[in-house]
Amino acid sequence: MAKSDFTALWKQYEPMIKAIVELFHPFAEAAVHDLEKGRIVALYHNLSQRNVGDRSPLHELKVETKDFPDYFEPYYKENRDGRPLKCTSITLRNSKGKAIGLICINVDVSAFQETRQALERFLKTPEKARNPVELYGGQCEEQVTAIIQGYLDDNRLKLNFLDRERKKQIVQHLFQKGIFNYKNAVPFIAKKLKISRASIYNYIKEV
Repeated sequence: MAKSDFTALWKQYEPMIKAIVELFHPFAEAAVHDLEKGRIVALYHNLSQRNVGDRSPLHELKVETKDFPDYFEPYYKENRDGRPLKCTSITLRNSKGKAIGLICINVDVSAFQETRQALERFLKTPEKARNPVELYGGQCEEQVTAIIQGYLDDNRLKLNFLDRERKKQIVQHLFQKGIFNYKNAVPFIAKKLKISRASIYNYIKEV
């Protein structure tokens, strides 16, 4: 294929290349490679500090040219300044299906990795960390039992003779007292009041 023909081929994709680079600006660059010459023929938003005419680093792909897929699954490499780049490459083929060029998209992900690391540090808690309510508020079962008994005494009721409406009121009363900060509160209350866990969650939603 003549040089002009190869240029005409990849130029068809130039609007798409520019759109991708602008969409992900300032994090993305694109490079077009002529596989027959083994050279870079175009660069867009040059993050990798290369020049048109530089040799194509095809060894990074670790695949013979004849075995190039239509596109390469994303992979990582290090930029010249040490920043990580997430990359993919799209194969350009001639009318016979031979790979003759590549469009490579490289995205600088260093800012995203730094943000992730900062979030991980912020969100990290000590192993076996417990809710302070559980640490300092007494046992869940003891508090639930005491609050329910207090409600029963105030309303002159008996636990074994509660109707559906009264049980709902007790669940909502417990919710207002913060009992559901205990991770084991729901199953204990369900057993105590002889209702389902689903009913408890429905009653809480009505608060």
